[in-house]
Amino acid sequence: MSRFFRSLLVFGFTIASSVITSAEDEDWIDLFDGKSLEGWVANLGKRGDGNSQKLEDIFTVNDGTIHVYKDAPNRTKQFNANLRTKDSFSRFRLQVEYRWLDNRFQPRHGAVRDAGILFHIHTEPDSVWPPSVEMQLGGGEPGAPYVSGDIWIIGNTRGKSPAEMDGTAFYYKPDGAIVQFSGIFPNDEGSKRANYTSVAATKPHGEWNLAEVVVHGAERAEYYLNGKLVSEVTDMRFLDADGEWQPLSFGQISLQAEWAELQYRTIRIKPL
Repeated sequence: MSRFFRSLLVFGFTIASSVITSAEDEDWIDLFDGKSLEGWVANLGKRGDGNSQKLEDIFTVNDGTIHVYKDAPNRTKQFNANLRTKDSFSRFRLQVEYRWLDNRFQPRHGAVRDAGILFHIHTEPDSVWPPSVEMQLGGGEPGAPYVSGDIWIIGNTRGKSPAEMDGTAFYYKPDGAIVQFSGIFPNDEGSKRANYTSVAATKPHGEWNLAEVVVHGAERAEYYLNGKLVSEVTDMRFLDADGEWQPLSFGQISLQAEWAELQYRTIRIKPL
């Protein structure tokens, strides 16, 4: 079977834009070539002003990385934004290297650093927070807001995860009770929008981290950070036009810019 048709069958929805180069490379497909943003679409959010960076300046390719908010003066008012793939994916292993840099911007210049990997985007693709499932990329440690590995459910989306209640929040617990999380009805059946990770795996500020999402269609997704399992979500669903919950089995992927300077590199995907 040709590589063309193998990619088509495995992904099931769109043809991967990159070429698989060799069997030795384990069928990894580079989503970022280190030179351009080919295969990606940028979307601009809100809260900036006339002095903020334009969309084309928020995501720039520099020294083999995607540099977010490069050259934006520290603590200035900026827009949020995201960078999403043109292609959609269903069953895959995604690896993204990222590291935090120093500058932070209004209105979150005093907050914990925040970004994320969104997958299974199913509606409103031009939105900065499109309905989807997110692996949080954050600057905090467990117990703080915005920790790398948190599960966030966005928009008319649902997912389940093993969790334990601590105060008013849920925290990931591998052998905990299965709790439903919902982005549009956070109080439906007692669920919340987020299941926070309880696993500390982030490297010190300025060092590269490896975030990995292993997605099995609608059935399951595992989040890994620097080789540690930090979260897992199952039974992912979306609310259709008839008000029925349907399996959420595929969608586009997005990387966020949320008022904190960072770099992304080595963005690659492997079909499962």
